[in-house]
Formats: sequence, C-alpha cells, structure tokens
Amino acid sequence: MANDILASYVVVKMAATTTKSFVNCCRLIRISSFSVIFLSTISYGATPYKYFSTKTPYEWVHKPSETVTDELYYLKELQGKSCTAVHTSAVIRHGARFPGLEDVLEISRIHEKIINVLEPYDHPTLYNWVNRFPSNNNKELSQLGEDEQERLGQRIAQKLSTLFKDEDLSDFRFIISSQQRTNQSASAFYEGFINVILSEEDVEDEIDSEVSDDLLRFFNLCAKYVYSVEKNKTAHKEYYDFLSSEHVVKIKNKVHQKLGINDDLLTTADVRLIYLVCGYETAVFKSSPWCSLLDENDLKILEYVGDLKHYYKNGYGFDITCQQSCPMVSEIFLTMDEVLADIESMDSEEATEGLSFTKGQFFFGHAETLGPLYCALGLFNDSMPLKANNYEQHGDRSFLTSKILPFSANLMFVLYECFSDEFQETDEVDEVEYYLKLFVNEKPHQIPGCPELFCPYRTVREKYSSLVDHCDFKQICKRKPTKDEL
Repeated sequence: MANDILASYVVVKMAATTTKSFVNCCRLIRISSFSVIFLSTISYGATPYKYFSTKTPYEWVHKPSETVTDELYYLKELQGKSCTAVHTSAVIRHGARFPGLEDVLEISRIHEKIINVLEPYDHPTLYNWVNRFPSNNNKELSQLGEDEQERLGQRIAQKLSTLFKDEDLSDFRFIISSQQRTNQSASAFYEGFINVILSEEDVEDEIDSEVSDDLLRFFNLCAKYVYSVEKNKTAHKEYYDFLSSEHVVKIKNKVHQKLGINDDLLTTADVRLIYLVCGYETAVFKSSPWCSLLDENDLKILEYVGDLKHYYKNGYGFDITCQQSCPMVSEIFLTMDEVLADIESMDSEEATEGLSFTKGQFFFGHAETLGPLYCALGLFNDSMPLKANNYEQHGDRSFLTSKILPFSANLMFVLYECFSDEFQETDEVDEVEYYLKLFVNEKPHQIPGCPELFCPYRTVREKYSSLVDHCDFKQICKRKPTKDEL
C-alpha cells in the first residue's frame, strides 16, 4: 500500500513537472546566470546549526577524540588510593535511523502541495526534489547509524582495554529490545568492540544477545504511562501550545514568503516535519534543499518544540515516566551487587583477573528507554520546568535533547575497586572500597548528591535503593481512573 502511494506520488509529480516545464520553458531561459547560482546555493547550503532534537547524529554533537587510550581503567582522581575498573554497565540508544514510514509519506504529501502552486524556476532544487528515503525501512538503522555504533564499541573497548582484553565472551552481556534497530546497533557495536578486545583468531562473528522488552521497552508495558501520558493528548499540552505559538507561526509565515505561496498552505506541524527532514537528509545525504527554508533562529525554536515533546513524553513532565524505568535501574545495580559479591567471595590468594564475573553489560534501547532513566537518576533536571511560555528563559537548559538524547546516546557506570596506596601484594586484604563513576555520552558526569565526579558505591546504591530494592513494576504501572492519571 505504501509503495503504491509513493508510486502514485511520483507519477503525479512527473506529470506536473512536465506540464509546468513546457509552459515555462521560455521564462526559464530568461533567468540570469546569477539567479540560478543564487537559488542553487540556498537550496543546498549547509545549515550551520546541526541540532535536530532526538534526530541528531551522535558525532555532530559529541565529536570523538582522535586518540583513544585505556583512560578509564584507573580512577586517578582519588588521592591515597589505587583504583582499577572491575565492571561497566552501559545503556545505549540505537544508532541513526531512517525516518518512519509515516514521516516518509507525509513529507511527500507536503512536497506535492508545494509543487502544485510553485513555479519550477523559483526554487528548482526544491521543486525537483525526490524522496530518497526507502518506504520499506520503517525506522531501521542507516549506514551512518551502523558506523557510529561500531566506532562507539571500539572506543569503549579501548578506554577499558585492560579490563576487557582477552576476557571470555561469557563475561559480557549484550541485551537488546525486540526492535530490529536495536539488534542492528548491538551487532555493529559488537563488531567494533571485539576487534579491540580479542585477537584476530578468537573473534566470533555472531553476537550472542538477549532480548528483553521488560528492561528496554518498559514504556510499552506500563499501562499507567501508556494511558496517562503516551496516549493522553492533554499530557502533551505544552508541546501543542508551543507548536501553535507565535514563535512557530512566524516561522511558518517566513517559509510561505520564501516560497512565494499563500500563507495558509502549510501548517506548523508541516514546518516541524520540514525541520526533521532537513536533519535526516543532511545526516544521510550531506545536504537538503529543505534546510534553505529555515535559518538558525528557526532551527533553535523548532529544537525547543522537540525538547518540549520529550520533556513531557520521556522526561520530567510526569512522575510515572521516571518511575517506570525502575526495572532498568534495578538491573544495573543488582548486577553490580553480584559483581562485588563474586569478587569478595574469592580466596585471598586468587587474583581478581582470574575470577569469572560480568565485566561488562551493554543494553541497546531507545530514546524512550534512556530519557526515563535520566529522569530516575535525577540527571539534566532544570530548576524551571520547560513550558510553552518560557522559551526565552531556557536558552541554557540542561534538558537539551540534541545533546543528551541524540542517536547513539549512552550512559555508562564504571565500578572501581580501590586499595590504599600503602597496600602491598603480600598484605592480607582487609580494607577494600568500591567507587562508582558515571559517564554520559562518553563524558564524566556528576552523580546527583556526590561532591566529586566519583562516589563510594554504597552511597550511590543507597541513594537509588527505592528504585533498586522496591521496584514493584506491576503496582507502579497499575492504571487508575482517567481523572486521577495525571
């Protein structure tokens, strides 16, 4: 059905193009060479502001270091102690993907509306634009997404290579959701990861992954969230209010003026989709004629539209959004509890390196996985809630989804075992401490309540104990009467 719709659209477009080209051929000839060059430039000019909310490619906002070393294995900041990494847990959003089929068809519909009233010589590159997104790739990973995941796997392996090098693959867990894009992401990550930690002859091509929607798609299983937030239009009031606000209406009017068309042709929702397609195409094809319709200030305003959407859908807008992620929080910390129990149960003469325990677990999920997890942990929480009427007050907001929830966004805890600097290998182990350090998108991030970028594990464990030890998902997600849901 979708292919038939796209095919019909192509036929209509070709017919319209042929007719208008014939009628206007003489007028086209009279266009000056300067005008042709100018129009071409604005159609393909690169946008200087590459922030497209959750549709932002990872390396646009988190440029990797050119040189990556084993920099995370030692916790060097803790004075008087020698600390080495014993475990890491990471939650990773899938890589850059193609737009969903609904958006693919919708941008073709918008384009058809425009070319029906647009003269082909006014904006030739936009007029002759062809939708190059495949109709059969419903949100599947793009090549860019595979590349950024593979490089992320390489970097994490390199940064903790002393911990991971030559370890048995049974000491690692790779957990995915039921969606194909998380499987594709995990496979690409795995390829980069094992090529660093294993010798060439030991590399195994196939990833041994677990599927767990309970951990990674809890948002689909939590009835209270589904009915009180996701499917409740009133829960997204701030988003819709800003989408119809003077800020976005002005952008819509400017787009109409640039195209020279009636100001009632496009809606503000159409303008937001133009913004998203500008981002998708720039990421995949390096440029997009749709970007010529928006300036930098427009892009910042439309970015705030996306931030409002995710603030109330995946962030701090409603308590249930944060609470529903407790299975993920619990899994992370209970695994670390098990790692510590395994280490502490070994004989005093047994080397830690020889002990088999989970060295690393890697979860591959969605923006709807990572956003509620940030919320549960208290990360990126602005003192002033994001609202439709306070855009000007949020120029320096923490909840900036382009940076915290781009494609391949990641959160990683590294657990360290620490001994006194005076400890000798011949001494009996009686004073061991464990510390935790948090990284968000590969950068150190302060755990709320910790004075430094590292914190005693027990302190952090106690802080999140209600999420870890009292995660009654069934009770938390029990649906209440509609009037009480928000």
